[in-house]
Amino acid sequence: MIDTRQRFNRLFRRKNGEQQQKQQSTGELRRTESTSSYMQRRRHIYVNMELPSFEYDEQGNRISGQYVSNRIRTAKYTPLTFIPKNLFEQFRNVANLYFLLLVVLQCIPIFGVTEPAVSALPLMAILLITAIKDAIEDYRRSQSDSRVNNAKTLKLANWTNVNVEDTSGSRWHGLHIFFGFFCMLAGVENRYAHTYRLSITRKKPVQQAALDTASTRLSRTSSSIRRPASSYAAHSDQPSSSASSPPSKRQQQQRYGDQQHLQQPESSSSPRPGSRLLSTVRQRSDTLRSELSSMFKPPTIKRKSRQPYRPGSIPHSVLYRTPTTETGVEDAGGLPRRSTSMRRRPSSVHPGEEEEKCADLAPGDPPARKCKVFWQEVRWEDLSAGDYVMLRNNDDVPADIVVLSTSETDNMCFIETQNLDGETNLKTRQGLTATADLRTVHDCERARFYIESEPPHANLYQYNAALRWDIDQPEDNQTTVSHQKTEAVTYSNILLRGSVLRNTQWLIGVVVFTGVETKIMLNSGATPSKRSKIQKETNPHVIANFVILAIICIVSSVLDSVYFGTSGSMPFFDFEIRGNNASYDGFLTFWVTLILYQNIVPISLYISVEIVKTFAAYFIYADIDMYYEKTDTPCIAKTWNISDDLGQIEYIFSDKTGTLTQNVMEFRKCTIDGVSYGLSSTETDLMRDQQQQGDEKMDLSDAEDAEENRMSAVMKEMFKKQQLLFENKHVGPKPTFGDPKFFEDLGKQDTPHSVAMIHFMSALALCHTVIAEWPSEENPDLIDYRATSPDEAALVATARDLGFSYIGRDANTLSVEIMGEVKNFELLDTLEFNSSRKRMSVVIKPHDSDRIILLCKGADSVIYERLCEDFGDQAELEKSQKHLQTTTMDHLEAYANEGLRTLCLAYRFISQEEYKMWNRRYQEACASLYNREQKVDEVCEEIEVNMLLMGGTAIEDRLQDGVPETIAELAQSGIRLWVLTGDKTETAINIAYSCNLITNDMQMLILKADTRADTEKQIKDALAAAYDPKANQKLALVIDGTTLKYALEDEYRDMLLRLGMKCNSVVCCRVSPKQKAQVVTLVKRGLKVMTLAIGDGANDVSMIQEANVGIGISGVEGRQAVMASDYAIAQFRFLRKLLLVHGRWSYLRTAEMIMGFFYKNIVWTFVLFWFQIFCQFTGSMIFDYSLVTLYNLIFTSLPIIFLGIWDQDLSAKISLCYPELYRMGLRNDKFKVWRFWATIFDSIFQSAVCFFFPYMLLIAGAPDKAGYISNGVYETGTVMSSIAVIVANLFVGLSLYEFTWIQIGIIALSILVYYAFVGIYAQFNTFIFAGHDRLFAVGYYWLILILTVFASFLPRVTALYYLHVYQPYDNDIVREIELVLKNGRYERRESLSAGRETGLPPNHVKQEQQQSQQPNSSNNT
Repeated sequence: MIDTRQRFNRLFRRKNGEQQQKQQSTGELRRTESTSSYMQRRRHIYVNMELPSFEYDEQGNRISGQYVSNRIRTAKYTPLTFIPKNLFEQFRNVANLYFLLLVVLQCIPIFGVTEPAVSALPLMAILLITAIKDAIEDYRRSQSDSRVNNAKTLKLANWTNVNVEDTSGSRWHGLHIFFGFFCMLAGVENRYAHTYRLSITRKKPVQQAALDTASTRLSRTSSSIRRPASSYAAHSDQPSSSASSPPSKRQQQQRYGDQQHLQQPESSSSPRPGSRLLSTVRQRSDTLRSELSSMFKPPTIKRKSRQPYRPGSIPHSVLYRTPTTETGVEDAGGLPRRSTSMRRRPSSVHPGEEEEKCADLAPGDPPARKCKVFWQEVRWEDLSAGDYVMLRNNDDVPADIVVLSTSETDNMCFIETQNLDGETNLKTRQGLTATADLRTVHDCERARFYIESEPPHANLYQYNAALRWDIDQPEDNQTTVSHQKTEAVTYSNILLRGSVLRNTQWLIGVVVFTGVETKIMLNSGATPSKRSKIQKETNPHVIANFVILAIICIVSSVLDSVYFGTSGSMPFFDFEIRGNNASYDGFLTFWVTLILYQNIVPISLYISVEIVKTFAAYFIYADIDMYYEKTDTPCIAKTWNISDDLGQIEYIFSDKTGTLTQNVMEFRKCTIDGVSYGLSSTETDLMRDQQQQGDEKMDLSDAEDAEENRMSAVMKEMFKKQQLLFENKHVGPKPTFGDPKFFEDLGKQDTPHSVAMIHFMSALALCHTVIAEWPSEENPDLIDYRATSPDEAALVATARDLGFSYIGRDANTLSVEIMGEVKNFELLDTLEFNSSRKRMSVVIKPHDSDRIILLCKGADSVIYERLCEDFGDQAELEKSQKHLQTTTMDHLEAYANEGLRTLCLAYRFISQEEYKMWNRRYQEACASLYNREQKVDEVCEEIEVNMLLMGGTAIEDRLQDGVPETIAELAQSGIRLWVLTGDKTETAINIAYSCNLITNDMQMLILKADTRADTEKQIKDALAAAYDPKANQKLALVIDGTTLKYALEDEYRDMLLRLGMKCNSVVCCRVSPKQKAQVVTLVKRGLKVMTLAIGDGANDVSMIQEANVGIGISGVEGRQAVMASDYAIAQFRFLRKLLLVHGRWSYLRTAEMIMGFFYKNIVWTFVLFWFQIFCQFTGSMIFDYSLVTLYNLIFTSLPIIFLGIWDQDLSAKISLCYPELYRMGLRNDKFKVWRFWATIFDSIFQSAVCFFFPYMLLIAGAPDKAGYISNGVYETGTVMSSIAVIVANLFVGLSLYEFTWIQIGIIALSILVYYAFVGIYAQFNTFIFAGHDRLFAVGYYWLILILTVFASFLPRVTALYYLHVYQPYDNDIVREIELVLKNGRYERRESLSAGRETGLPPNHVKQEQQQSQQPNSSNNT
């Protein structure tokens, strides 16, 4: 018994131990997976390796499945799905569903519709028109998709991509192809569609790409420095490469690779690369793969002869996988000595082949006899994840590709990302070190590695992955441990689809993301769906129409039940649709009248509004005044359905840099060692001078011309003094910095200040990431710079103009010509700029010195935090630095007050020991597989400390043309402008002054707090000042980012909103992209107003999408803002016409058109309703059903649509003269609720006139001369229908502001179409309608028509006359001033222009100009 108990205890302890061990193992796995989303959902791209066991499930099927194809499809429909999907989309509209229900009801015989097919015509017409429009749009998208998918690229052929699952040997392969065909037609991307496309591709003959061997030899070149062959080696302080110098090992390898590149063997066998089994490889301990592999790893046999492994004995390359004693030893030719032991084990992918395959040979060996791999030209859609791709210069990148090797000696390449972010400057990407030797197709076949990548995501500026390859343990060498090598893959190592390879002869890469998983496709999603304000306000009106419809149907149903069984003639005309009792009869009558009154719901309203807004978008696009010729950019409406919102904007939120300014930076001033240089006056200075003189409206051209002449003389003198010191052959065509004192001080050689100036300017020439280019063969000394930001290009260009020219970069060597002498520096590290660091640094070492120097530039607030504070016993240095910091800050504040953007420069020396320790941590952070950016920033913080200040720079970002005038007119129109910028407070304030956002007559409220308590106090003080009844001054609010962070909290946001409402202008400084969106949300939701956001950069996307209307400026910073916007313009000044003209027109047109739709439907429907009084509410119809069907479709549709397209109250020129007219949209004058109900009651009145006037005049009428009567039911109905059609069309004419031939012609044509239809239709011998054309041949009819129309419009015309005289709208007043009296602003401006052309005296011109700016006394709008 005791033994049994002990056995049970041991068993449970063993079970508990196993469970605990299992939980611990699971915890380890979870820890490795939970570090980031990358570790949770990563993907593996295998190259020349067998897939490990964990890639398969228990049944042997791939777990990850098939990666998506590289085929993209932005089209919405396919031939198979167009009809069902389009019908589904259209019937999501409630109105279409309603009319579909009516069509179904009319097909039921009991409801007495004799021609149900005719009743379906309006719905069919709407569906057909919409379907045709959608088909045309989608066809264009599909054509664009086809062009992209069929573009050509080079892919490695006769090589097996193990990432592509091969199902050709499956018994269901044919069935998969069959299903794939229909999946392709349906636009479904799955394994079946992929199998079908793969089967089609395999049937095509494999042809080698016709490559130009002269231009595509995979040889290394040095193209980082773009200059002529006659470089500056002769002037350099270091010897340069020449023909006589012995070739390096890489150069000799390169020669062999050049010979092998396009030489293909004649054998025909297709090789299959082999790989080592996972069980023989020691995995990294921090990966999921290592955990899984350790579970199934066979026990290792210990060998007594094993010696310690020597790290570094194997080159860091995916081509070298087996070490030998000869590794690293060079032969006589300088190439690495190889032996048979370096060759790999036979591949297990194609076992059993006796002949050695090319994939198993050592790097550099000649290809195997039967090897036949080459670059094949394929379509983009045929690429798959894991494919080798070769790109040539100017090729588009077909997928997201990891760069393996390039033609550059430093394994770099240059790309242009304009299609991604709109930036035209070149960017550099770095190939991986481990794959730098891949230069021939045979190298690609022999390399074995895999990429452990993060999952696809939309962030264009982040990518984390790792390149891993296994080091095998050879059977004849027991001193080596099988292990795995790793290299980090970052954003700088990947080319994104949509970019273009530039200035790089060739590039080899491997595809990691394809098709919809590429970053450009993940970022190409549609912007948030937006509906216009009028559209939202129309929905309650449509619901009101449904309520009216329900009321009259119920009334008809109830009264029919009441009249059931009473005496009358209707039982003889029931056409077998009456019920056998009152309740059932009333029930039938409800559905009959629902069919009868169907036109009360405007079926064509939505499609008509869409047509009108489509034309509005075209007019905006075709407006030549909003076309920017320099960039060939028109105004593009990307969202067509919100054009009327442009006429109701109350708040505009604008970025500053690139939106109000040109984002073309000009170096103006600098402070070096406490001395300020630069004599130019900024645009802000000129504007402030004019404001102080009271000439705010004067053109700046004269002052700018005078300043340009002055600076021309200053620069001429400055460059004369430069020539006395040294020759500068690289002066640019348009230098922007001028101060002769600069070269006077620089010429005082060996003085501390002169040395400080040389160091400062050398730092500008070295601390950057620009690319130097020699664009002109005629002028070989001209250097251009391409940079990631305009600021950086301006700094380096000014250094070049002053004699400190950055020549370029060759590998890690920076060449700079300093005062005529070329100096070379080794670039050790580049600590790049990002939005959180707000600085960038380089670590360099001069070739003629062993000192390591850190150069850093960034915002003054960031640099000053990292300056040295502990100087030890160096009292003199401490004193000079403290004085320099104070003086520099004073200079920077003065520059900021002039509206200039400021930067600081600092430096420090680093010891060899400190650098080695820091660099080791930096490389570890760069190689981290998760949280890489955070770790790199933390390591950078360690080295960017204890710096010494050098000075600062000041750059001017000039205002765009017309910005001050545009802002002034927008303010005059009632629109409030808030500027949201990341610049410092002083710079933003001065820019606000220069662009008329803040004027001298405004009281400025500046909120600048550091804590929550200070924020609350300052807001309350500002509110007290704003709501002071004694204060009559306009207010301008300036708030910085820290204060705004606290002010946006729930406790204070209402106070901030109240304060902002009282201010005429608001400037938010140092704000983040998230804060921009929060400010827009605060105003939009807090005040329930229409908002517009305008910007040009990626940091403006969030606020553009949050606003009711988003506008992107296609400027220097890229196209991300444009892609996310609703409207794209090239200049801020175009906003003036877009809002004040097109927006106002669209608002007026849309409002009048919608009111006209409701009017004409009510008139027609209630004529039918009034007839029910005389037919006991049985649902009988007084009109022929064809007239009911065609009323909305043909007889009355075009005039109201043409009103919405072409009507205008005032011309564009006059509209711009009266910005106050825009306030009609702000007050929503034309679409108020009372106007809707006034229109409804007016239309009900007119329907009564249209029915009762003909009824009373015809009911007792005598027969005509031919003996025909005109007072029959259907004869009377035809007369009434003609009057209703004429009244509905004349209503449109009465609503017009401008009577043009096209408007009058379309109204007349619609009326004539009605008479033509009646005349033709009456010729058919029908019981109801035959001979009705004779009704129009008697004068009695025309008399009734005139009287009825006159009586219908009399009340409306009277009301309009009263409103026009006693309560006119703003445009009514201006129309009378300009069109009748002809003495308004437009006339005065025209006469002023004529006076200038005829040479009137300046005083007269100025007096006329001042009068033209004063509002007319009779135009107090």
